[in-house]
Amino acid sequence: MAIVKMNKFTLLTFESKKKKLLKEMQGLSNVEFINLQDEDFLEKYEELKELSRDNDDNEASSYEEDLAKTKFGVDFLSKYVPKKSTLKALKEEKMTLTLDELENYVKSSNWLDSYEKAKKRDEELAKLDSQVTKLQSEIETLIPWESLDVAFGELKTLKDTTYYLGTIAKSYEETLLQELNNAYIEIISRSNNDINLLILANKEYEENISEFLRSIGFSSFKTEYEGEPLKLVLDFKHQIEEIQSKKFFVQEEISDLEEDLKKLQLAYDYFASKVERSKVSKNFLRTKNICAIQGWIAEEESESLRAVCNDTLGNDYYIEFEDVKEDEVDNVPIKLKNGELVSAFESVTGMYSYPKYNEIDPTPLLAPFYLIFFGMMVADAGYGLLVLIGSLIALKYFKLSDGMKDFARFFFYLSFPTIFFGAIYGSFFGDVITLPTQIIDTNKNVMTIVYLSLGLGVIQIFFGLFIKVYSLVRIGKVKDALLDAGSWIITLLSIGGLATAKLLKLPNIVGNIFIVTMVIGMILIVIGGGREEKSFGAKAGQGLYSLYGITGYVGDLVSYTRLMALGLAGGSIAGALNLLIHTLPGVAAIVIGPILFVLFHIFNLGLSLLGAYVHTARLQYVEYFSKFYDGGGRPFKAFKGSEKYIRIKRN
Repeated sequence: MAIVKMNKFTLLTFESKKKKLLKEMQGLSNVEFINLQDEDFLEKYEELKELSRDNDDNEASSYEEDLAKTKFGVDFLSKYVPKKSTLKALKEEKMTLTLDELENYVKSSNWLDSYEKAKKRDEELAKLDSQVTKLQSEIETLIPWESLDVAFGELKTLKDTTYYLGTIAKSYEETLLQELNNAYIEIISRSNNDINLLILANKEYEENISEFLRSIGFSSFKTEYEGEPLKLVLDFKHQIEEIQSKKFFVQEEISDLEEDLKKLQLAYDYFASKVERSKVSKNFLRTKNICAIQGWIAEEESESLRAVCNDTLGNDYYIEFEDVKEDEVDNVPIKLKNGELVSAFESVTGMYSYPKYNEIDPTPLLAPFYLIFFGMMVADAGYGLLVLIGSLIALKYFKLSDGMKDFARFFFYLSFPTIFFGAIYGSFFGDVITLPTQIIDTNKNVMTIVYLSLGLGVIQIFFGLFIKVYSLVRIGKVKDALLDAGSWIITLLSIGGLATAKLLKLPNIVGNIFIVTMVIGMILIVIGGGREEKSFGAKAGQGLYSLYGITGYVGDLVSYTRLMALGLAGGSIAGALNLLIHTLPGVAAIVIGPILFVLFHIFNLGLSLLGAYVHTARLQYVEYFSKFYDGGGRPFKAFKGSEKYIRIKRN
């Protein structure tokens, strides 16, 4: 249960065999390449500057073009091909193929025909949408003129009468009516700020009217249509309905292309894997004929890489495996290997930061505390039972991805302490059932829960400090172990012992002993805190500031009261919801009561799980990890094939 031991490998082979080798290594899915083209790396190893930079950009561009086609086809068809129900999708496992099997499938699948189908249908829909947009635009233009009961064409045929069709601002309405008393004015419609109107007048007044209308900002309405506005609008709406019908039938045709979608999905993973193989060459160096590759692999899997090289390259390669050097510690990718229980909590470590290669894996050290704290915060046997049943169903009957499976196992394990503390508190969906296992009454024994929370906090804080001591002693830094962690252990234990001696009224000599050890511990804190400074004043100042950190431990300890607060809050809310349901009268209690019970408790369960998840993680990250864990490592990213739609079977 620790960080997996890694090897750095150096591999030399003929450039002509690189593509075949990379395909096999991608199928192996257990190596991560080192970027030999990185400028910092080349500065460190100047002898490598004479080598050329390997690059397959041209080939990558070709594959990226095919990848873009498959992505377009998948994205387009996915909008219209009926999706499987969530339950059905979860019950179906992804197709599992080797890279060779995937390649054979794609090459025989005529995926390009499927792409052309998708492209053609997309163009048809785009054309229809364009027509609809144009018609809608025309309708919006004509709607203000719907009340006009004469065709546009008839207005254009007037000989002795001039007409004006357009818009003016509302503020000019009165002026218009006063000035044009020798013309016929019809207001067609009004908007918030404008008036749409028709003006008819004899030809002899055309020049005067035109000049007046220009002075008040008249905007003429021009159209190529000849018919009546209302009739035109109705006709356009009818055309839109016909186009929408055509769209419906096209979409129905697309919904039958499920097999084409499947072909394009597999082609997507195939070309995504090809693109990755082409791009990865940017990590390598080469001569005219030889390719140089470096990377990381778990020590236990080194022989599998050698076997792949033997099968693929015969004797035409050289490979060397090296242990991690001290100056490489910060660059080693991290793989964690834990048992089934602990591995479910690796995501908690990952959210904070992976450990560095020379650190310890904190996952086994946080898992027990996470279990206890989460259980105390939810603390309801009914809720825990629901989580247990739900996670078991998910693990047994659904075909989950690795990430989803870990998530389900995570909550499976958390359900047990939730049931346990629920039984201790006597909580089963709040107060629905009085459990005979109740030891702590949350209504009467609140201080007991406070003391329990603080006690667990003390245990975790000291546990973190002892881990710090162990970690430093393990790498030979005994002095640092004493000054950075041992000094705090001595001081805090002495303070606790002194408080206990006063509380129990022990002999004065006992208290005096604790005072002496406390002073010794504080002196060590001051010495340790300022030891990196150069001047005596700086050493003293920094040391005293470090001693001020004792207030931080008080704050850390207080933070553990959230174990009590969240546990009581969830139970109180559940009890209040039950009380609310009990107030329902007669028939409503029978009909609506069960529905409200389910809805209310699902809501409270969600709140309880979310709150416990977040606050338990916070206690680990802030109060616990700060005592011994730095992190800063990066997770191992294996060179492997795309698994968006299928699962790649390892060679």
